[in-house]
Amino acid sequence: MMDHIEPDELAVLALEGRLPDGVERTHLDECVECLAEYESLTRTVALGRANPADELEAPRSAVWSAIHGELGLAPELAADPLAVAVAPEPTATVTPITDAPVRERRDDRRGGGAGAGRRWWPIAVAAGVVGVLAGVAIGAATGGFGLFGGAPSQTVLATAQLDAFPGWSATGEALLEQDDDGVRSIVVDLDAPVPSGDVREVWLIRSDASGLVSLGLLDGSTGRFVVPDGIDLSEFNLVDVSAEPVDGDPAHSGDSIVRGELSAT
Repeated sequence: MMDHIEPDELAVLALEGRLPDGVERTHLDECVECLAEYESLTRTVALGRANPADELEAPRSAVWSAIHGELGLAPELAADPLAVAVAPEPTATVTPITDAPVRERRDDRRGGGAGAGRRWWPIAVAAGVVGVLAGVAIGAATGGFGLFGGAPSQTVLATAQLDAFPGWSATGEALLEQDDDGVRSIVVDLDAPVPSGDVREVWLIRSDASGLVSLGLLDGSTGRFVVPDGIDLSEFNLVDVSAEPVDGDPAHSGDSIVRGELSAT
Protein backbone atom coordinates (compact mmCIF):
# COMPACT_ATOMS: atom_id res chain seq x y z
CA MET A 1 0.00 0.00 0.00
CA MET A 2 1.39 3.44 -0.99
CA ASP A 3 2.12 6.17 1.53
CA HIS A 4 -0.57 8.75 2.20
CA ILE A 5 -1.38 11.03 -0.73
CA GLU A 6 0.11 14.47 -0.18
CA PRO A 7 -2.50 17.07 0.86
CA ASP A 8 -1.52 19.44 -1.95
CA GLU A 9 -2.19 16.70 -4.50
CA LEU A 10 -5.65 16.09 -3.03
CA ALA A 11 -6.31 19.84 -3.04
CA VAL A 12 -5.45 20.08 -6.76
CA LEU A 13 -7.80 17.19 -7.55
CA ALA A 14 -10.63 18.87 -5.62
CA LEU A 15 -10.08 22.33 -7.13
CA GLU A 16 -9.92 20.98 -10.70
CA GLY A 17 -12.96 18.77 -10.16
CA ARG A 18 -11.10 15.68 -11.33
CA LEU A 19 -11.84 12.23 -9.96
CA PRO A 20 -8.79 10.32 -8.74
CA ASP A 21 -7.77 7.37 -10.90
CA GLY A 22 -5.14 4.70 -11.04
CA VAL A 23 -2.98 4.33 -7.95
CA GLU A 24 -4.64 7.31 -6.26
CA ARG A 25 -8.12 5.81 -6.67
CA THR A 26 -6.93 2.47 -5.33
CA HIS A 27 -5.34 4.16 -2.33
CA LEU A 28 -8.49 6.16 -1.53
CA ASP A 29 -10.53 2.97 -1.63
CA GLU A 30 -8.26 1.53 1.06
CA CYS A 31 -7.26 4.55 3.18
CA VAL A 32 -9.99 6.06 5.35
CA GLU A 33 -7.85 9.07 6.30
CA CYS A 34 -7.03 10.15 2.75
CA LEU A 35 -10.61 9.58 1.60
CA ALA A 36 -11.95 11.73 4.45
CA GLU A 37 -9.52 14.53 3.56
CA TYR A 38 -10.38 14.37 -0.15
CA GLU A 39 -14.14 14.47 0.54
CA SER A 40 -13.66 17.39 2.94
CA LEU A 41 -11.80 19.30 0.23
CA THR A 42 -14.44 18.63 -2.44
CA ARG A 43 -17.21 19.81 -0.10
CA THR A 44 -15.24 22.97 0.69
CA VAL A 45 -14.70 23.76 -2.99
CA ALA A 46 -18.40 23.17 -3.72
CA LEU A 47 -19.44 25.55 -0.95
CA GLY A 48 -16.97 28.18 -2.13
CA ARG A 49 -18.32 28.06 -5.67
CA ALA A 50 -22.01 28.00 -4.79
CA ASN A 51 -24.08 31.13 -5.46
CA PRO A 52 -21.24 33.65 -5.80
CA ALA A 53 -22.27 37.21 -4.95
CA ASP A 54 -21.02 40.35 -6.67
CA GLU A 55 -21.59 42.48 -3.58
CA LEU A 56 -21.70 41.74 0.13
CA GLU A 57 -24.80 42.60 2.10
CA ALA A 58 -24.24 45.48 4.51
CA PRO A 59 -25.39 44.93 8.13
CA ARG A 60 -28.17 46.98 9.67
CA SER A 61 -27.31 50.08 11.67
CA ALA A 62 -28.40 48.22 14.81
CA VAL A 63 -25.34 46.00 14.45
CA TRP A 64 -22.98 49.01 14.59
CA SER A 65 -24.92 50.41 17.55
CA ALA A 66 -24.39 47.14 19.41
CA ILE A 67 -20.66 47.16 18.56
CA HIS A 68 -20.36 50.80 19.61
CA GLY A 69 -21.97 50.12 22.98
CA GLU A 70 -20.06 46.88 23.58
CA LEU A 71 -16.68 48.55 22.97
CA GLY A 72 -17.54 51.80 24.75
CA LEU A 73 -16.58 53.98 21.79
CA ALA A 74 -16.72 57.77 21.80
CA PRO A 75 -20.11 59.43 21.13
CA GLU A 76 -18.82 61.02 17.90
CA LEU A 77 -18.38 57.51 16.50
CA ALA A 78 -22.01 56.53 17.07
CA ALA A 79 -23.05 57.08 13.43
CA ASP A 80 -23.08 53.94 11.31
CA PRO A 81 -20.01 54.20 9.01
CA LEU A 82 -21.71 52.00 6.39
CA ALA A 83 -25.06 53.80 6.40
CA VAL A 84 -24.18 55.81 3.29
CA ALA A 85 -23.04 52.75 1.34
CA VAL A 86 -25.64 50.08 1.90
CA ALA A 87 -25.44 47.32 -0.68
CA PRO A 88 -28.65 46.50 -2.56
CA GLU A 89 -30.71 43.51 -1.55
CA PRO A 90 -29.81 40.38 -3.52
CA THR A 91 -31.97 39.50 -6.48
CA ALA A 92 -32.29 36.26 -8.35
CA THR A 93 -32.50 35.36 -11.99
CA VAL A 94 -35.18 32.81 -12.63
CA THR A 95 -33.88 29.99 -14.80
CA PRO A 96 -36.53 28.51 -17.09
CA ILE A 97 -36.28 24.74 -16.94
CA THR A 98 -36.31 24.62 -20.74
CA ASP A 99 -33.18 26.82 -20.79
CA ALA A 100 -31.36 24.81 -18.10
CA PRO A 101 -31.91 21.14 -18.94
CA VAL A 102 -32.07 18.79 -16.02
CA ARG A 103 -29.36 16.15 -16.13
CA GLU A 104 -30.29 12.51 -16.40
CA ARG A 105 -31.40 11.12 -13.07
CA ARG A 106 -28.79 9.02 -11.26
CA ASP A 107 -29.60 5.87 -9.34
CA ASP A 108 -26.73 5.52 -6.84
CA ARG A 109 -27.86 5.75 -3.26
CA ARG A 110 -24.72 5.18 -1.25
CA GLY A 111 -24.49 6.78 2.16
CA GLY A 112 -22.05 9.68 2.44
CA GLY A 113 -20.04 11.51 5.05
CA ALA A 114 -16.53 11.39 6.42
CA GLY A 115 -14.55 12.55 9.41
CA ALA A 116 -12.14 15.45 9.60
CA GLY A 117 -8.91 15.32 7.61
CA ARG A 118 -5.67 14.28 9.26
CA ARG A 119 -3.77 17.49 8.50
CA TRP A 120 -4.39 21.24 8.38
CA TRP A 121 -4.73 21.43 4.58
CA PRO A 122 -8.56 21.28 4.45
CA ILE A 123 -8.69 24.22 6.86
CA ALA A 124 -6.23 26.22 4.76
CA VAL A 125 -8.11 25.54 1.54
CA ALA A 126 -11.40 26.40 3.25
CA ALA A 127 -9.98 29.75 4.32
CA GLY A 128 -8.73 30.50 0.81
CA VAL A 129 -11.80 29.40 -1.14
CA VAL A 130 -14.61 30.41 1.20
CA GLY A 131 -13.09 33.34 3.07
CA VAL A 132 -14.22 35.94 0.55
CA LEU A 133 -17.81 34.74 0.98
CA ALA A 134 -17.74 34.69 4.78
CA GLY A 135 -19.82 37.83 5.22
CA VAL A 136 -22.55 36.55 2.93
CA ALA A 137 -22.46 33.06 4.42
CA ILE A 138 -22.77 34.33 7.99
CA GLY A 139 -25.62 36.62 7.03
CA ALA A 140 -27.48 33.86 5.21
CA ALA A 141 -27.01 31.25 7.91
CA THR A 142 -27.74 33.36 11.00
CA GLY A 143 -29.68 36.32 9.75
CA GLY A 144 -26.53 38.37 10.24
CA PHE A 145 -27.07 39.67 13.74
CA GLY A 146 -26.59 36.89 16.26
CA LEU A 147 -23.12 38.02 17.42
CA PHE A 148 -24.02 41.44 18.80
CA GLY A 149 -27.66 42.42 18.60
CA GLY A 150 -29.37 39.06 18.86
CA ALA A 151 -31.18 37.25 16.07
CA PRO A 152 -34.20 39.12 14.67
CA SER A 153 -37.57 37.67 15.54
CA GLN A 154 -39.12 35.46 12.89
CA THR A 155 -42.75 34.89 11.93
CA VAL A 156 -43.68 31.61 10.27
CA LEU A 157 -45.75 32.32 7.15
CA ALA A 158 -45.95 28.85 5.60
CA THR A 159 -44.78 25.28 6.03
CA ALA A 160 -44.07 22.37 3.71
CA GLN A 161 -43.79 18.67 4.46
CA LEU A 162 -40.88 17.40 2.40
CA ASP A 163 -41.73 13.97 1.00
CA ALA A 164 -39.09 11.59 -0.29
CA PHE A 165 -38.80 10.63 -3.95
CA PRO A 166 -38.60 6.95 -4.92
CA GLY A 167 -35.26 5.44 -4.02
CA TRP A 168 -34.67 7.80 -1.11
CA SER A 169 -35.36 7.24 2.57
CA ALA A 170 -35.65 10.73 3.98
CA THR A 171 -37.90 12.92 6.11
CA GLY A 172 -37.94 16.68 6.21
CA GLU A 173 -39.77 19.95 6.68
CA ALA A 174 -39.44 23.47 5.30
CA LEU A 175 -40.61 26.72 6.88
CA LEU A 176 -41.13 30.09 5.24
CA GLU A 177 -40.21 32.77 7.78
CA GLN A 178 -40.16 36.56 7.69
CA ASP A 179 -38.29 38.84 10.08
CA ASP A 180 -39.25 42.30 11.35
CA ASP A 181 -37.60 43.96 8.34
CA GLY A 182 -39.56 41.87 5.85
CA VAL A 183 -36.65 39.58 4.91
CA ARG A 184 -37.98 36.17 3.92
CA SER A 185 -36.12 32.93 4.56
CA ILE A 186 -36.63 29.27 3.82
CA VAL A 187 -35.56 27.06 6.74
CA VAL A 188 -34.95 23.44 5.75
CA ASP A 189 -34.73 20.58 8.24
CA LEU A 190 -33.77 17.35 6.49
CA ASP A 191 -32.28 14.01 7.49
CA ALA A 192 -30.91 12.57 4.24
CA PRO A 193 -27.31 11.49 3.63
CA VAL A 194 -26.12 11.59 0.01
CA PRO A 195 -23.56 9.54 -1.91
CA SER A 196 -19.92 10.26 -1.22
CA GLY A 197 -18.77 13.25 -3.25
CA ASP A 198 -22.29 14.69 -3.72
CA VAL A 199 -23.80 17.78 -2.11
CA ARG A 200 -27.40 18.74 -1.35
CA GLU A 201 -28.85 21.82 -3.05
CA VAL A 202 -32.05 23.65 -2.09
CA TRP A 203 -34.34 24.99 -4.82
CA LEU A 204 -37.58 26.90 -5.25
CA ILE A 205 -39.59 25.58 -8.20
CA ARG A 206 -42.64 27.04 -9.93
CA SER A 207 -45.80 25.08 -9.39
CA ASP A 208 -46.09 24.53 -13.16
CA ALA A 209 -42.40 23.43 -13.34
CA SER A 210 -41.58 26.27 -15.77
CA GLY A 211 -38.68 27.68 -13.77
CA LEU A 212 -36.49 27.18 -10.72
CA VAL A 213 -34.19 29.18 -8.45
CA SER A 214 -31.27 27.79 -6.48
CA LEU A 215 -31.10 28.99 -2.87
CA GLY A 216 -27.80 27.32 -1.97
CA LEU A 217 -26.24 24.21 -0.48
CA LEU A 218 -27.54 22.45 2.62
CA ASP A 219 -24.63 21.63 4.92
CA GLY A 220 -25.79 19.50 7.84
CA SER A 221 -29.36 18.67 8.74
CA THR A 222 -30.66 22.27 9.02
CA GLY A 223 -30.09 25.39 6.96
CA ARG A 224 -31.56 28.89 6.52
CA PHE A 225 -31.70 30.45 3.04
CA VAL A 226 -32.69 34.04 2.25
CA VAL A 227 -35.33 34.29 -0.48
CA PRO A 228 -34.12 36.86 -3.04
CA ASP A 229 -36.24 39.91 -3.71
CA GLY A 230 -38.55 39.59 -6.67
CA ILE A 231 -39.40 35.93 -6.09
CA ASP A 232 -43.17 35.47 -5.91
CA LEU A 233 -43.70 32.57 -3.54
CA SER A 234 -47.27 32.14 -4.71
CA GLU A 235 -45.65 30.96 -7.97
CA PHE A 236 -42.46 29.39 -6.59
CA ASN A 237 -44.26 27.40 -3.94
CA LEU A 238 -42.36 24.10 -4.23
CA VAL A 239 -39.31 23.50 -2.03
CA ASP A 240 -36.96 20.90 -3.51
CA VAL A 241 -33.72 19.40 -2.20
CA SER A 242 -31.57 17.55 -4.73
CA ALA A 243 -28.41 15.46 -4.68
CA GLU A 244 -25.83 17.19 -6.89
CA PRO A 245 -22.49 15.87 -8.12
CA VAL A 246 -19.57 18.26 -7.74
CA ASP A 247 -19.01 18.66 -11.48
CA GLY A 248 -19.37 22.41 -12.08
CA ASP A 249 -22.74 22.03 -13.82
CA PRO A 250 -25.27 24.49 -12.26
CA ALA A 251 -28.29 22.64 -13.67
CA HIS A 252 -30.56 20.59 -11.44
CA SER A 253 -29.30 17.02 -11.49
CA GLY A 254 -32.78 15.54 -11.83
CA ASP A 255 -32.06 13.57 -8.65
CA SER A 256 -34.49 15.12 -6.17
CA ILE A 257 -34.34 13.76 -2.64
CA VAL A 258 -37.46 15.43 -1.28
CA ARG A 259 -40.01 18.01 -2.37
CA GLY A 260 -42.97 19.71 -0.75
CA GLU A 261 -45.49 22.50 -1.36
CA LEU A 262 -45.58 25.55 0.89
CA SER A 263 -48.96 26.06 2.57
CA ALA A 264 -49.85 29.18 4.55
CA THR A 265 -50.10 28.72 8.30
